[in-house]
Amino acid sequence: MSIADLARFDDPDFYLGDPDGTFRSLRDSDPVHWYAEGQFWVITKYDDLRFVSSRPDLFRSSRIAILSDLVDRKLGREPQMLGQRGVLFMDPPEHGAHRRTMSGNFTPRAVQQIEGHVQTVIRQVLDALPEGEFDWVELVAEPIPVYVFSKLLGIPEDDWPRVSSWATTITNAGTGRATEADMDLILGQVGPYLLDLTMQRRAHPADDFLTMLTTAEIDGVPFDEIQVMTWALTLLAAGSETTQSLIAALAACLDRFPDQATLLFSDSSLASNTVEETLRWWTPVMSMARQSATDVDLRGKTLEEGDGMLLAYASGNRDSDRWGPTADDFDIGRPDAFNHVGFGFGEHFCMGAHLARREARILLEELVCRSKGIQVVGEPVPRYSSLVRTYDRLPVELTR
Repeated sequence: MSIADLARFDDPDFYLGDPDGTFRSLRDSDPVHWYAEGQFWVITKYDDLRFVSSRPDLFRSSRIAILSDLVDRKLGREPQMLGQRGVLFMDPPEHGAHRRTMSGNFTPRAVQQIEGHVQTVIRQVLDALPEGEFDWVELVAEPIPVYVFSKLLGIPEDDWPRVSSWATTITNAGTGRATEADMDLILGQVGPYLLDLTMQRRAHPADDFLTMLTTAEIDGVPFDEIQVMTWALTLLAAGSETTQSLIAALAACLDRFPDQATLLFSDSSLASNTVEETLRWWTPVMSMARQSATDVDLRGKTLEEGDGMLLAYASGNRDSDRWGPTADDFDIGRPDAFNHVGFGFGEHFCMGAHLARREARILLEELVCRSKGIQVVGEPVPRYSSLVRTYDRLPVELTR
């Protein structure tokens, strides 16, 4: 029995073990792997991941876009909140029409214009850090992206800590993984709060994303309150999930690879590429998923119409056919690190990628100015997840 035969790609325990070793074996021996237990394909090669991600005519997202959808399909149940899910779960032309309502706010030029706000948030967060040991997730990785998106949406600053406390619930709802307790919180607190703000913006427009959403139209039809709330949840979830995981990964990688940390803390110009290499090597969001719209041949296998597939982006980011013999090395000087698929690829490339990169880069630059290094000083608590690679707790200390 091979290492792949023992793998359970829909089980969080698999991702807390050595998934990279399993993916390495699959890339070498069975890059388009049928996972019989889960009844879906596992795509592991960099070029294949880009191909599938760039062909929405062949591979759809409306019913299967994330791993939990593959699990739901196997169990014969509908995806959570089907019909009320965000832009992540749409296909063309609906996907493009919805994405265009907000994508202009996340171009490199648009993100450059809000850099001052991002820097202010990061400095406020770092200024408030205690001396000695603290939880990097609680005090840095979670608040920074939530506070940034809260400001952009137009949420009053006094409410930012409250919204941050909802981060996990918002993320679960935005990615179709909400528990019963999450839904109770969404329906009882988060939803009414966002709906109240939406009504305020309709009556009194402001220069923020909520106002843009209340005036957005698809084919001449304005968004209703539920669509506005869904978009707001999607934006907050994206900010919470990917960027929180990225910021957690920065601390973990700099602790794990002290030689690379020494390079960064002696040269802040390496901050941007450190972010890219972390996105490649760590891959905060480990996968997405798709469903075949028709029969497709890929590396001698036939992906039949209706088949589901896991897009193992974490595997593609370690593919030696793309990254060479140093694919498994963490190297902040890697010249082509930015070619990773850590933000996906194609139609569903992460809309907030430029903002996430900027938040992480500014955070590193500020750390270099304020300290000489960062070390994990306690026992980390990895998040029990098959979607994101991050921590629930990461105790660290800055070297002053």
